Amino acid sequence: MWKHLTLEDRMTIEILLNRKNSQKEIAKVLKRNKSVINREITNNSVKKKDSNKTEYLAQEAHHKVYIRRHNAKIQSMKINLNTELKLFIISELERDDKITSAKSIAFERNKKEEKKDTITHESIYKWLEQPANDKYRKYLLCKKWYKKVKKQKWSRIIWRNPLEMRSEEANNRSEKGHFEADLVVSKKWCKYAILTLIDRKTRLPRIHLLKDKSSKNIMEIIKSEKEKLWIKSVTFDNWMEFAFHKILQDSWIDTFFCEPYHSREKWSIENLNRIIRRWYPKGTDFADYNQKEIERVCNIIADSPREILGFLTPNQVHFS
Repeated sequence: MWKHLTLEDRMTIEILLNRKNSQKEIAKVLKRNKSVINREITNNSVKKKDSNKTEYLAQEAHHKVYIRRHNAKIQSMKINLNTELKLFIISELERDDKITSAKSIAFERNKKEEKKDTITHESIYKWLEQPANDKYRKYLLCKKWYKKVKKQKWSRIIWRNPLEMRSEEANNRSEKGHFEADLVVSKKWCKYAILTLIDRKTRLPRIHLLKDKSSKNIMEIIKSEKEKLWIKSVTFDNWMEFAFHKILQDSWIDTFFCEPYHSREKWSIENLNRIIRRWYPKGTDFADYNQKEIERVCNIIADSPREILGFLTPNQVHFS
C-alpha cells in the first residue's frame, strides 16, 4: 500500500545522504521507488546559509510538506469549493432574528439537503478559523471553540531506549557519569536557547549557549564533554532537538528517553532549569548573552553547597 514518507523516513534519508549513499541505495533501505527519493530531495531541500547550494534536513523537509498539505486542505475545503453552501452559512450567521450556533446551522443544512451536500459543525468551525472568515465569528453564540486533543503516548524519535534499559547504577545514583539533559528556551521565535546537563549523582551542572538548536549541534556539544565529565549515559525527554542521539551511541555514550509527558522522570534537570530561571526568567532573549556570562551562572551553581550532597558543592563531589 502506498504511504507518505514519515519523519523517521526523512531522518533516515538525511543520515544516509550525509554518509554519501546514493539515492538508489537509500530507496533500497526504505523499500521505496528511486523516483520517490529523488522527488523528496529535490522538492524539500533547503538553501545553505551564505551559499547557493542546497542541503537536505529532515525536520525542515517534514515542515515544508506539512505546510503544503495544510494549505492544500484549506483550499480544497468543502465550504470553499461550494459557493451555495458558503452563502448559506454566511446568511445563517448574519441572521438577527435568532441565536445561531455552528451545530444549529449544520442541523438546518442537513435537514434540508438530507444526504446531499451535508456539513458538520466541526467543518464550520474550521472554516471560521481561516483569517479571511474570522469576521463572521462574532455572530456565534460561542466565539471560541477548542477541539479536545488526546495526548499521544508515543514519541516520533527513532532508536530510542526507554528508562527500563538504564543501568542500576544510573537509576539509584550510585555512580557518577550518568547525566540528564534538557533545553531552556528563549523568548518566542528566537533561535537561541541554552543546553543544560546535570550529573544524576553529583548534581554537577553544565550549561551551553546554543545559537543553533539543531540536533546534530546539540549532540556534538555533549560528545565534546565526554572526556571532561566522564559521561557514560544521558537521559533526554522527547524534544525533536534530541532526535540524533545515535551520534552519542556511536561514541559509546548510552542514551535513554523518558516516556512522553513524563518530565518528572528526570527531576534533577528540571530542578536545575528552575534554578537557572532565577537569572534568566521566561521571556529572556538569550541572543543578548554570550557563553562567558552563561558559564558564570553555571560556576555559581556548581560551587554552591547542596543539602542533598551533605552541604558539599557539586564540584567537590564530582572531581574528588
